[in-house]
Amino acid sequence: MKKLFLILALVAICVTPALADRSMAGGTCTLIGPTNVTPGSTVTFEFDIYNGSVDTEWTANVIFTFPACCEVVSGYYDDSMHVGGLCAFNFSGAGTNVASFLDGDEGWGEIYGDDHVFFYVEVTVNCTDGVELIHWLQEGDVYGDEPHFVEGDVEFVVGSTAAEASTFSSVKALY
Repeated sequence: MKKLFLILALVAICVTPALADRSMAGGTCTLIGPTNVTPGSTVTFEFDIYNGSVDTEWTANVIFTFPACCEVVSGYYDDSMHVGGLCAFNFSGAGTNVASFLDGDEGWGEIYGDDHVFFYVEVTVNCTDGVELIHWLQEGDVYGDEPHFVEGDVEFVVGSTAAEASTFSSVKALY
């Protein structure tokens, strides 16, 4: 009987850390492209949203905030590789700099743990040359433990910028 109690105690100790890490942590956003755009152009940005939740907290909303010098034209998603079936996201944000893909069936989330969905946002880029950031936010359905969201930034280049310190522009600045 003591051995059985000891084994159960060891199993409980091993399982407790896994249960403590329930959240949306581990979710990512990867900008597939383009990473370099021409000022004044209209381009379609492609994003890979990955739900890395270790519990069953599903992604309910995905929001992309572009720089103020950008205007969202349209947006759509591709869930053909999604193992959980069809997603139900409603797109909004045309005419602003924020593209929102919100839970369209007001139920559970749409992207399950350990799964990807690709998002496409058509944007008119009215920025000047330089590096710009797109802020992404992946909100969960509030099932697991906090945090119920993950967020971050991806960058893209407008126009041409010096990629290395040894460019002609940087050498010229030394004289």
